[in-house]
Amino acid sequence: MKHISNWLLIFLLASGAAPADQARDHFERGRALFEEHDDSGEAMKEAEAEFRRALALDPKLAAAVAYLGFIADERQRREEALAGYRKALDIDPGCAEARVGLARHHRRENKIEESLRLLRLAVAEAPANRLALRELAWELTSENAKPTEEMWRESARHLETLIALDPEDRGAHYDLAQVWRHLKQWPDAEREFREVLRIGQTPDDLDVWVYSVHFDVAEMLERQGRYLEAIAEYEALLASDGAGEEELRRARERIALLREKLGKERD
Repeated sequence: MKHISNWLLIFLLASGAAPADQARDHFERGRALFEEHDDSGEAMKEAEAEFRRALALDPKLAAAVAYLGFIADERQRREEALAGYRKALDIDPGCAEARVGLARHHRRENKIEESLRLLRLAVAEAPANRLALRELAWELTSENAKPTEEMWRESARHLETLIALDPEDRGAHYDLAQVWRHLKQWPDAEREFREVLRIGQTPDDLDVWVYSVHFDVAEMLERQGRYLEAIAEYEALLASDGAGEEELRRARERIALLREKLGKERD
């Protein structure tokens, strides 16, 4: 580590780059690699190397320490992970990533109240931290949390914050649509499902699934009595690439039922 650190400092002095800025660059590359869907494990190895480069430049970068804890957790090295989260909090008592790591630990032990407490604290101290916001929104509506209506609505508020931070966050739109569906707020759910369709498939997707959201939009339209629009969404699903036989069957069935219902209304 000392050899790496000395080499990096020599490079930075020559280039004129600030060590803290370079550390942040390495951290962001590491975070992007960590979030990759890579079954080979190579991305995680590269992420670990980036986090260590970041810490060689800035040993006080608590988030990088916490992400090394996430990597240890992924490798089932629980004690090492916990030590990493605690070290990150020693460096920065407001480190949201470390609180997320500890919350996940408590969740595994079925200590949901403590997990929620830590996640709420993380969001309170770092209200723009997307990791903490997403984790809290999910935890609030998890089955083990036994969510109340107020917890569903709290989850919605955090998802709305995520969308305000990044309007192209397709996952946040989709999760928010599911919250509104649960709360039977059909127009709101429709709006968010349409946002998912607007954003569409992304280059990083490993599988094709966005087409199926036409079914969700159609269901929300049915709930509002907008049957012709619902039929149009089911037909869009039928025209989509990748739809499976069961999805196609269900869409055709809904179209037939809605046309029958419209016929009866005209009579």
